[in-house]
Order: sequence, then C-alpha cells, then structure tokens
Amino acid sequence: MSGMDPAVRKETGYIALWVILLSVMMEAVFLIIRKWDLSVLLGNLGSAAAATLNFFLLAWTVSKALDKEQPKQAAQRVRATASLRLIGLGAVCALLIGVAHTNVYATLIPLLFPRIALAFRPMKDRNRAPAAAEEEGSDLID
Repeated sequence: MSGMDPAVRKETGYIALWVILLSVMMEAVFLIIRKWDLSVLLGNLGSAAAATLNFFLLAWTVSKALDKEQPKQAAQRVRATASLRLIGLGAVCALLIGVAHTNVYATLIPLLFPRIALAFRPMKDRNRAPAAAEEEGSDLID
C-alpha cells in the first residue's frame, strides 16, 4: 500500500469521514423514531463499508488508469469497471437484506453518503486558501 497515490488515500479518508458522520446521524434518526434494532446497525455498517470501498476502488482505478494510459483509454477503463462495482454493490445489498435480514432503508441509504460528501466538497475547497488548492490530491474529484 506504500505505492498508493496520496490523493487516493486522502480522498478516501474524506469520504470515509462523511460516511461515518452520516451513518451516526442515520442511527440517531432510527433511535428517535423508535425503529432502531440490530438489523439497522448491521445494514448501516455493511453498506457504509461497501460504499466507502466502492469509492476507493473508483479513485484507485482512475489513478492507475491515468498513470498508465491516455485520458481516452483511462475513461474507457473507468466506465468498464463501473459496471463491476455496481454489480458488487448490488450483491452486497442483496446479501445484507436477503441473507442477514438487515433493515432495507438502513442498508440502502448509506450508499448515497459518498454522493452527499462529494456535493459538499466544493464548499470545503472554496474555503481553502489558494496555496492549499495546489496540495496533492485536491483535483482528484473535480
């Protein structure tokens, strides 16, 4: 893992932090509405981990593709892996819901958390100093 692009590590950490924060908020909502049980926690944990892993694999694929290929071929490679990652997420959710009998909402909602994190990213970048914008990894998801 020492050869991993620092931008991939940084951006995955950013996504993981948001996923954790939003997961805690979701668990609190289930507690407040008195619908919390172990199936909520297990569904949340499983799909939050899958969503974070999905983002990591996307970032890693983009990084590796851009290192080795021209931008056009890199884009094709990323599109090709998108289908596999989507199938993987579907399989994880199907196993969590069908086999582990997790709460459907608690299993599916965390899959949206990385998108929410990415939606807030421009606000974080806007508040950074111009010198910090040139930092390694700041343009990975732009």
